[in-house]
Amino acid sequence: MNTMPHDKGHAAADQLTQSEERYRALVTATSDVVYRMSPDWKVMSQLDGGSFLLDTGEPIDNWVEKYIHPEDQQKVYEAIEIAIRTKTIFALEHRVLRADGTLGWTFSRAVPLFNEQGEIIEWFGAANDVSARKQTEQDLQDAKDAAEHQKRTYETITSSTPDLIYVFALDYTFSYANEALLAMWGKTWDTAIGKRLIENGYEQWHADMHEREIDQIVATKQSIRGEVAFPHAVLGRRVYDYILNPVLNAQGEVEAVAGTTRDISDIRAAENTLAESEARFRMMAEATNIYIATSDESSNATYFNQSWTKLTGRPQKDLLAYGWVDLLHPDDQERHVKVYEKAFKAHKPLHDAFRVLNSEGEYRWLLIDGFPRNYMDGSFAGFISAGIDITELKEDEQRKNDFISMVSHELKTPLTSALSYVQVSKKRATEANDTVTAGMLERTEKQLGKMTRIINGFLNVSRLESGKIQIDAQRFDMAELMEEVKEEALISNTGHQIKFGYTKSIWVNADREKIAQVIQNFISNAVKYSRPNSTIQVRCKLVDGKAQVCTSDEGIGINHEDLPKLFERFYRVKDSEMRNISGFGIGLYLCNEIIKRHDGDIWAESTVGEGSTFYFTLPTVE
Repeated sequence: MNTMPHDKGHAAADQLTQSEERYRALVTATSDVVYRMSPDWKVMSQLDGGSFLLDTGEPIDNWVEKYIHPEDQQKVYEAIEIAIRTKTIFALEHRVLRADGTLGWTFSRAVPLFNEQGEIIEWFGAANDVSARKQTEQDLQDAKDAAEHQKRTYETITSSTPDLIYVFALDYTFSYANEALLAMWGKTWDTAIGKRLIENGYEQWHADMHEREIDQIVATKQSIRGEVAFPHAVLGRRVYDYILNPVLNAQGEVEAVAGTTRDISDIRAAENTLAESEARFRMMAEATNIYIATSDESSNATYFNQSWTKLTGRPQKDLLAYGWVDLLHPDDQERHVKVYEKAFKAHKPLHDAFRVLNSEGEYRWLLIDGFPRNYMDGSFAGFISAGIDITELKEDEQRKNDFISMVSHELKTPLTSALSYVQVSKKRATEANDTVTAGMLERTEKQLGKMTRIINGFLNVSRLESGKIQIDAQRFDMAELMEEVKEEALISNTGHQIKFGYTKSIWVNADREKIAQVIQNFISNAVKYSRPNSTIQVRCKLVDGKAQVCTSDEGIGINHEDLPKLFERFYRVKDSEMRNISGFGIGLYLCNEIIKRHDGDIWAESTVGEGSTFYFTLPTVE
């Protein structure tokens, strides 16, 4: 009878053992990993890792380094310390190194086993592979982060643009509106989103129009673009350009309609102003007898007024682009086109005269001035030109030139004879030691020489304008020509210090005699308009691939406003200091024409009281 309590104790112990074994079996059956740890967790006595972790059949003390990811080891130690100190269940989710060497995630739980004194004698643990769940969570987080980043990006873009950006739900309510649109409405997000157009201040016709467009987009899945005017909360009535686009779901059905609207009020206002300006221009252009034309930045003619069509008898369409060139006189065509295209390339004004065939089959002279046009941003837009008929003026000039040519030619013969008589008389007077008579005859000879040069100048102008002056081009070295000019200049001009710079070999293809005439004219002018014994510099050098000749003096100088006119025919500076200096204003005109016929450039620079420098350039050859 006394054995009854003892038997009951054994039965209870057996029952506890069986319960523990059933627990272990249950844990083993439901877990990917089962392990046993020493009371202080320093030794892992056993681990059944299944296919998840490598098994260990004998106790090991380096289990942390073997199984736990380096970045999670400290976290594991901290969780173990808390479990030991509180004698509670260890529970932690952390990364591990899987059996195949890859990184995985596990959720691990370990329960403490106690002795009769309540001391921990062992830890029994189980862990499950949660790598798939963690990967799913990570993918979801990445997708969420990407969506948030995209949202922030879109909101940054849409909030910084002046365009109105919005999204309609299919019930015609706004599901999105950017800051610019909210500002236009004078509303906040909370008071505007979820509302229909009419509730956000749109007029009934305007709201009905957009709702019909939304229905059309849903039905056709096609975008719609339009233009509309409606009131802005601050700026008043404005003009807007808009486009509505379908937003399709995965099944290809329209789930929303996105829209963008741009304020084009200023553009339309500018277009209206431009149209009004264009209309005024055409009205003035058509009402005048002046020949007005325009061209674009590519040099193609884009407009001719009625004066042009009346003159030529051709409709405007036949004159556009380069159609007008066919009406130019054959002798003027190539030259004027060069002048025209050169002005276009340089974006500089042009001034030229040419003959054009009229409706009666006769050629009329036109004097054309063209000026560059610019767009509002300052970029080159082309040319506008205005012309007048100068046929009668040209005919008067021709009659005058014919008269001058005739008189000059008739004067040349007696003048040559008179010069010969003077030279013979001077020689006899010198031989007779009649110095007074010889001196008088020498002065007479100089005056006759001046008269001869004047007459030759008039004859050259006459030949030039009648087209009889010829350019006999030949290849020569400018250095040699400069030496010849130097010798003649030093002999004939003793009242000034003429200094020639050193000239390297520069080869050109030009009329040697006429180029020498231009240089001599430059020197002659420098002598004429500068003080006695002052210095005159003459140089020839290569500049930007061209032969450049310049003559500098220390003379009285020329006013800035007179410089562009110096090379016009018969032009003379109207200055008190120049009244007593002889000349007809044809020397520089001839120089200009000669250099132009060589495709060169000629110009002058000057400072009043300090002197002037005259330049010309010629193309070079190998």
